[in-house]
Amino acid sequence: MITDGVVISFNGQIDFGTAVAFLSLALTLLQWIVSLVRGRRAAARSQASAICARVVRMSERETATVGGCRADIAPQFGLEVMNNSNDLVYQVILTAVLVQGAGPEDGRAVEGSDGRVLLSSVAPGKTVRCIGHLDCSMHKALGCEVAFTDRYGRSWVRKSDGHLGRIQFKTPVDYYGLMQPVEWMDFDEP
Repeated sequence: MITDGVVISFNGQIDFGTAVAFLSLALTLLQWIVSLVRGRRAAARSQASAICARVVRMSERETATVGGCRADIAPQFGLEVMNNSNDLVYQVILTAVLVQGAGPEDGRAVEGSDGRVLLSSVAPGKTVRCIGHLDCSMHKALGCEVAFTDRYGRSWVRKSDGHLGRIQFKTPVDYYGLMQPVEWMDFDEP
Protein backbone atom coordinates (compact mmCIF):
# COMPACT_ATOMS: atom_id res chain seq x y z
CA MET A 1 0.00 0.00 0.00
CA ILE A 2 1.44 3.37 -1.09
CA THR A 3 0.07 6.31 0.81
CA ASP A 4 2.28 9.27 -0.13
CA GLY A 5 3.22 8.39 -3.70
CA VAL A 6 1.64 8.73 -7.08
CA VAL A 7 0.76 5.51 -8.81
CA ILE A 8 0.58 5.42 -12.57
CA SER A 9 -1.20 2.38 -13.85
CA PHE A 10 -2.00 1.52 -17.43
CA ASN A 11 -3.67 -1.78 -16.58
CA GLY A 12 -1.59 -3.40 -19.30
CA GLN A 13 -2.85 -1.05 -21.99
CA ILE A 14 -1.46 2.13 -23.48
CA ASP A 15 -3.85 4.06 -25.67
CA PHE A 16 -2.78 5.88 -28.83
CA GLY A 17 -2.86 9.37 -27.26
CA THR A 18 -0.51 8.32 -24.45
CA ALA A 19 1.94 6.74 -26.92
CA VAL A 20 1.98 9.93 -29.01
CA ALA A 21 2.55 12.05 -25.88
CA PHE A 22 5.51 9.88 -24.79
CA LEU A 23 6.99 9.93 -28.28
CA SER A 24 6.58 13.71 -28.45
CA LEU A 25 8.28 14.09 -25.06
CA ALA A 26 11.19 11.87 -26.14
CA LEU A 27 11.68 13.80 -29.40
CA THR A 28 11.53 17.13 -27.56
CA LEU A 29 14.20 15.98 -25.10
CA LEU A 30 16.37 14.69 -27.94
CA GLN A 31 16.02 18.00 -29.81
CA TRP A 32 16.93 19.93 -26.65
CA ILE A 33 20.05 17.79 -26.06
CA VAL A 34 21.18 18.21 -29.69
CA SER A 35 20.73 22.00 -29.57
CA LEU A 36 22.62 22.16 -26.26
CA VAL A 37 25.57 20.22 -27.74
CA ARG A 38 25.59 22.38 -30.90
CA GLY A 39 25.45 25.55 -28.81
CA ARG A 40 28.43 24.48 -26.73
CA ARG A 41 30.43 23.60 -29.83
CA ALA A 42 29.61 26.95 -31.42
CA ALA A 43 30.60 28.80 -28.24
CA ALA A 44 33.88 26.88 -28.07
CA ARG A 45 34.63 27.76 -31.68
CA SER A 46 33.55 31.40 -31.51
CA GLN A 47 36.81 32.82 -30.14
CA ALA A 48 38.96 30.50 -32.23
CA SER A 49 37.23 31.57 -35.44
CA ALA A 50 38.14 35.21 -34.68
CA ILE A 51 41.92 34.57 -34.80
CA CYS A 52 43.89 34.78 -38.05
CA ALA A 53 47.44 35.57 -39.17
CA ARG A 54 49.38 36.66 -42.22
CA VAL A 55 52.86 37.50 -43.47
CA VAL A 56 53.47 41.21 -43.97
CA ARG A 57 56.31 43.03 -45.69
CA MET A 58 57.86 45.55 -43.33
CA SER A 59 58.61 49.02 -44.64
CA GLU A 60 61.84 50.70 -43.58
CA ARG A 61 59.91 53.02 -41.31
CA GLU A 62 58.18 50.10 -39.58
CA THR A 63 61.31 48.01 -39.21
CA ALA A 64 62.88 50.71 -37.12
CA THR A 65 59.92 50.65 -34.70
CA VAL A 66 58.46 47.13 -34.88
CA GLY A 67 60.65 44.30 -33.66
CA GLY A 68 63.93 46.11 -34.17
CA CYS A 69 64.64 44.62 -37.64
CA ARG A 70 67.00 46.37 -40.03
CA ALA A 71 66.22 46.68 -43.73
CA ASP A 72 69.75 46.80 -45.11
CA ILE A 73 69.93 44.38 -48.02
CA ALA A 74 66.87 42.16 -48.44
CA PRO A 75 63.21 42.93 -47.77
CA GLN A 76 62.18 42.31 -44.19
CA PHE A 77 59.03 40.43 -43.23
CA GLY A 78 56.85 40.24 -40.18
CA LEU A 79 54.13 37.94 -38.92
CA GLU A 80 50.87 39.61 -37.96
CA VAL A 81 48.21 38.02 -35.81
CA MET A 82 44.73 39.51 -35.65
CA ASN A 83 42.72 38.77 -32.52
CA ASN A 84 39.21 39.86 -33.43
CA SER A 85 37.72 38.42 -30.24
CA ASN A 86 37.19 40.22 -26.95
CA ASP A 87 39.60 38.08 -24.91
CA LEU A 88 43.27 37.20 -24.79
CA VAL A 89 44.62 34.11 -26.51
CA TYR A 90 47.61 32.29 -25.05
CA GLN A 91 50.66 30.34 -26.26
CA VAL A 92 50.42 31.91 -29.71
CA ILE A 93 52.86 30.40 -32.19
CA LEU A 94 53.11 32.04 -35.61
CA THR A 95 54.99 30.15 -38.31
CA ALA A 96 55.87 31.34 -41.81
CA VAL A 97 55.06 28.59 -44.32
CA LEU A 98 54.75 28.36 -48.08
CA VAL A 99 51.38 28.39 -49.80
CA GLN A 100 53.09 27.71 -53.13
CA GLY A 101 56.57 26.61 -54.03
CA ALA A 102 59.17 24.21 -52.73
CA GLY A 103 59.43 24.19 -48.96
CA PRO A 104 57.39 23.51 -45.83
CA GLU A 105 53.64 24.00 -46.26
CA ASP A 106 52.89 22.83 -42.70
CA GLY A 107 54.26 24.56 -39.61
CA ARG A 108 55.31 21.23 -38.11
CA ALA A 109 57.81 20.79 -40.96
CA VAL A 110 59.60 24.05 -40.09
CA GLU A 111 62.70 23.28 -38.09
CA GLY A 112 63.94 25.40 -35.21
CA SER A 113 62.89 28.97 -34.65
CA ASP A 114 63.58 30.32 -38.15
CA GLY A 115 60.41 31.93 -39.42
CA ARG A 116 58.63 31.39 -36.12
CA VAL A 117 57.35 33.82 -33.49
CA LEU A 118 56.31 32.68 -29.99
CA LEU A 119 54.05 35.02 -28.04
CA SER A 120 52.94 34.25 -24.48
CA SER A 121 49.60 35.99 -25.11
CA VAL A 122 47.93 38.28 -27.61
CA ALA A 123 45.36 40.91 -26.67
CA PRO A 124 42.48 41.86 -28.96
CA GLY A 125 43.67 43.79 -32.00
CA LYS A 126 46.69 43.39 -34.29
CA THR A 127 50.14 42.34 -33.18
CA VAL A 128 53.12 42.35 -35.56
CA ARG A 129 56.55 40.84 -34.92
CA CYS A 130 59.44 41.18 -37.34
CA ILE A 131 61.11 37.92 -38.37
CA GLY A 132 63.66 39.29 -40.81
CA HIS A 133 64.39 37.89 -44.25
CA LEU A 134 62.28 35.12 -45.77
CA ASP A 135 63.07 33.32 -49.00
CA CYS A 136 60.49 34.61 -51.44
CA SER A 137 62.32 33.64 -54.60
CA MET A 138 60.63 32.77 -57.85
CA HIS A 139 57.27 30.97 -57.64
CA LYS A 140 57.13 31.02 -53.82
CA ALA A 141 54.10 32.42 -52.04
CA LEU A 142 54.29 32.95 -48.28
CA GLY A 143 51.57 32.25 -45.75
CA CYS A 144 51.28 32.16 -41.98
CA GLU A 145 50.08 29.36 -39.73
CA VAL A 146 48.94 30.24 -36.20
CA ALA A 147 48.43 27.92 -33.25
CA PHE A 148 47.03 29.17 -29.94
CA THR A 149 45.10 28.35 -26.78
CA ASP A 150 41.73 30.05 -26.26
CA ARG A 151 40.15 31.33 -23.04
CA TYR A 152 38.68 27.88 -22.30
CA GLY A 153 42.07 26.16 -22.47
CA ARG A 154 41.37 24.53 -25.85
CA SER A 155 44.17 24.55 -28.42
CA TRP A 156 43.59 25.41 -32.08
CA VAL A 157 45.56 25.75 -35.30
CA ARG A 158 44.63 27.87 -38.30
CA LYS A 159 46.51 26.70 -41.38
CA SER A 160 47.79 29.10 -44.02
CA ASP A 161 44.83 28.17 -46.25
CA GLY A 162 42.41 29.39 -43.54
CA HIS A 163 41.30 25.98 -42.27
CA LEU A 164 40.67 26.03 -38.49
CA GLY A 165 41.16 22.79 -36.58
CA ARG A 166 41.23 21.74 -32.96
CA ILE A 167 44.48 20.37 -31.56
CA GLN A 168 43.34 17.37 -29.57
CA PHE A 169 45.09 16.57 -26.26
CA LYS A 170 48.06 18.86 -26.96
CA THR A 171 49.21 22.40 -26.43
CA PRO A 172 50.60 24.44 -29.35
CA VAL A 173 54.13 23.78 -28.01
CA ASP A 174 53.50 20.01 -28.10
CA TYR A 175 51.86 20.26 -31.53
CA TYR A 176 55.02 21.72 -33.05
CA GLY A 177 57.37 19.58 -30.95
CA LEU A 178 59.29 22.57 -29.62
CA MET A 179 62.01 22.06 -27.05
CA GLN A 180 61.20 23.05 -23.46
CA PRO A 181 61.56 25.55 -21.89
CA VAL A 182 60.07 27.83 -24.52
CA GLU A 183 61.29 31.43 -24.61
CA TRP A 184 58.09 33.40 -25.07
CA MET A 185 58.25 36.96 -26.28
CA ASP A 186 56.58 39.47 -23.99
CA PHE A 187 53.16 40.48 -25.28
CA ASP A 188 53.92 44.16 -24.61
CA GLU A 189 57.12 44.22 -26.69
CA PRO A 190 56.82 46.45 -29.75
